[in-house]
Amino acid sequence: MDLHRLDHVPPELLTTPVEELDNVLPGPTLLHIPGRAEPPLFISTLLHGDEPTGFQSMQRLLTQYLGSPEGLPRSVWLFLGNVHAAKGNLRHLDQQPDFNRIWNGGDRPEHRLAARVVTMARENGLFACIDIHNTSGKNPPYSAINKLDPACVFLGKLFSDKLVYFTRPDTVLSKAFAEICPAVTVECGQAGDPKGLERVHGFVDQCLNLAAIVPTGYRTADESVYHSIGRIEFPDGCTVGFDHSGGQEDFVFVENLDSLNFQELPENTRIGWRHDAGKRLVVIDETGKEVGDEFFVYKGDEIRLKRAVVPSMLTTRPDAALDDCLGYLMQRYVLE
Repeated sequence: MDLHRLDHVPPELLTTPVEELDNVLPGPTLLHIPGRAEPPLFISTLLHGDEPTGFQSMQRLLTQYLGSPEGLPRSVWLFLGNVHAAKGNLRHLDQQPDFNRIWNGGDRPEHRLAARVVTMARENGLFACIDIHNTSGKNPPYSAINKLDPACVFLGKLFSDKLVYFTRPDTVLSKAFAEICPAVTVECGQAGDPKGLERVHGFVDQCLNLAAIVPTGYRTADESVYHSIGRIEFPDGCTVGFDHSGGQEDFVFVENLDSLNFQELPENTRIGWRHDAGKRLVVIDETGKEVGDEFFVYKGDEIRLKRAVVPSMLTTRPDAALDDCLGYLMQRYVLE
């Protein structure tokens, strides 16, 4: 798999629908777009082909700035990831790895492509890194950081008052770039939500116009900061459904499960049912240890919480749940 590099913006890129992007670009592409200030702002989008908001916001911003005499306020490196999956509105193609799980080494062509991008970023230096995503379930817009650095916190808070600190999975783009420059992942809600598009458009515009990243401090008791402590996965070969009425899959979850995202859930909250007593939900903590029995208890066929948690990224799409995860479990976090 080749990394395609461009030092200009093809005019058709600004008007092409995301599902037709592979008619313009041959594959993963890094565009070097000059601006008035250096070093460049690195912006990544379409790591998942079914998350178009980042690309659509960049079309608007580039149209706005490249059509003016002054051009971009700051140079941009724009990485457009899985353009082939975008054609089918898919997270990734069947034969591909997840493009946001390739940034910590590996022997596939996609891993080597990611390593090349990181090497170029390290050798050239960056102002900051923004990785733009949508969520498959209902979530408020929020930021996620992988390093408790004041500059990363500043960027996260610039996008949303809700900030999540996580270290796993450790194969995401933002974690690799956090070793090079201030880096943040922004989750813009579900694809097609105009509010998410407006929010990320305004955020990237702000970042382009920052002269410097100067953290202004933050409250240590900020109640909108969370620490991701567990990722909910499934045992191999199981089936998953949503809405208990009549569902007989191995695991069936309450209707509108994603409405629980970023809600304080008390101990003993019922989240679903299981129809195969031999299977249990898997929870992977930050050390990579399986800790499902610390979070879930099974009462008859009911699945209930064993402790109070705040979930995020809970999905109601079986394909997303089985391909990636059901969601994450968080707790409040006090910034030092």
